[in-house]
Amino acid sequence: MAACRVMIQLDQLKHVVICCIFAARKNHVHTTCQMQSKPQNIQWLDSLRVLATIGVIIIHESTPVVKMSYAGNMGNWWVGNIFDSAVRFAVPLFLMLSGATMLGKEYDLKTFYKKRFVRVLLPFLFWMVAYWIYRWMVLPSSKQPDTFSSVVSWAVKLLGNEGISKHFWYVYMILFFYLLFPFISRGVRSLKDKEVLWLIVGWALLSFSSRKLPVNFYSWIDHYPARLLGYLQYSGYLVLGYYLTKFSITNKSQRVVAAALFVVSVVIASVSTWYFSRQSHHLDLDMYGNVTFNTMLQVITLFLLVKDTTIKNSVLLWIQRLISDYSYGVYLSHIMVIGIFFQYDIFWTMGHPAWTLPVLTLITLMVSLLIIFVLRKLPYGKYISG
Repeated sequence: MAACRVMIQLDQLKHVVICCIFAARKNHVHTTCQMQSKPQNIQWLDSLRVLATIGVIIIHESTPVVKMSYAGNMGNWWVGNIFDSAVRFAVPLFLMLSGATMLGKEYDLKTFYKKRFVRVLLPFLFWMVAYWIYRWMVLPSSKQPDTFSSVVSWAVKLLGNEGISKHFWYVYMILFFYLLFPFISRGVRSLKDKEVLWLIVGWALLSFSSRKLPVNFYSWIDHYPARLLGYLQYSGYLVLGYYLTKFSITNKSQRVVAAALFVVSVVIASVSTWYFSRQSHHLDLDMYGNVTFNTMLQVITLFLLVKDTTIKNSVLLWIQRLISDYSYGVYLSHIMVIGIFFQYDIFWTMGHPAWTLPVLTLITLMVSLLIIFVLRKLPYGKYISG
């Protein structure tokens, strides 16, 4: 009997792993991991967008803990490391959401580009100017350019060296992908599911094997071939999001295994970061990468778990929709909020990071939401707020 139970458990484990790491053949997948023609509702999309938004904020709040504590308080370092390792899904999840909602459709090019670029580019241009002003204001007075020509020269240099603000790298990348979306969508629609699967597997292997190639996502001074390679490393997440919308895991035991695999991905990222850092005698954040296998496992399991989770509480639904609707604006504005907090010593060093990190994440989210809310109340604010 014990042997039979073990065999059953192994079979269930195999089944959910197939669901999470791509079930390959439509007619061989159990009904609890069945292929679906399209998502039944969009609530899960909102839920995932909320998680991605909060995940990005946590990354930017916890990374200073990881970098500042490594040579000192290892207790603090482990807290930051675990927080950071648990949300590596954030950027890949944003890309998967774009793929899930936009790929596999036929587009009129003029309508598509007008709609997408107005929605993304106008807020981006507004926040580029806002960050230029902010970056100028936080400079020491002795270093602030004070003539028109010197301000322009400084602004151009800031754009070239850092893209104005380093978190804008994602927006530059998504704008690049938007140029190609109609063509990628047409290509994906022409492929069978099994062919899409092999495309994803090939992308995962190539991206992981090339992840250590030097790519500067921030600088716009040369590095263009390397940047293009970096974008290609991320492109598979678009197709992955499109592909996983066709699967569900609703069986309780399978969901437990999927959740366990998510935890495993966090353990891999955190423990391997500690181990490789110790071996190399310096902080090694390679396993935090967005195209590592543990990050892929993390985002796949989270995507599938949330996809079949329904929220019924009306208050939670309202919060979910608000954050989802404001997510782009929150992404654009939150670094400025974190920077302003830092100027007033509102930083993780206020106390133990076990409580300062979640508190700062919540406050940063709330202030960013408030900023976008106020901007949208202004004339034409909805076009520039994000």
